[in-house]
Amino acid sequence: MAKIQWVGRQEWDTAYPEEPLPQGAKPLRCPEPLSAAALPYGLPPLLACFGAMLWKARLLGQFPLNPWFIPAGILLGLLLIPVHELLHGACFPKGRTVYIGITPEKLAAFAVCHAPLPRWRFVVMCLLPTVLGLVPLAIFLLAPGPWGSVRGICWPLAVMGLLSPMPDYMNISCVLRQTPQKARVQSTNSGLWYF
Repeated sequence: MAKIQWVGRQEWDTAYPEEPLPQGAKPLRCPEPLSAAALPYGLPPLLACFGAMLWKARLLGQFPLNPWFIPAGILLGLLLIPVHELLHGACFPKGRTVYIGITPEKLAAFAVCHAPLPRWRFVVMCLLPTVLGLVPLAIFLLAPGPWGSVRGICWPLAVMGLLSPMPDYMNISCVLRQTPQKARVQSTNSGLWYF
């Protein structure tokens, strides 16, 4: 596993040590600004979460969660943001450094490592944090009738866990549309590249 280095609060455009790009590397075209461009990628997971709630309500014949526990789910979701970034970091090769921190001005956390990854591993790196939404969604769906408080925690946790990777979903879309199957993807301080 890569070395994780906590860098704390940083400006969004802070530069981190880069690895040289090989000859012939090409830039990936990704929409800007990142936060606004990524919003449409949140619609399918959001619809899935509301669909799960409607299905559970129909199954139980009542509102499926205890609303008093929703704030606990939101708080837990916020506390899991560093875990989201650690899950990204776990995908980088041993011997590399992953810089993890926050940018409060953008209401964002980040994990940066400019090591090249095979395309399939880049996709896994982007998707791995979705487990923080998929697991609570599964618990929400499987929780029996009297567990309204558990569902009240799990549903907002699932929403946050599946919406927080919106920029990652967008990056996957760019990579899959623009790169050949055996490509390697590398981030730099100026964006994503492939070769």
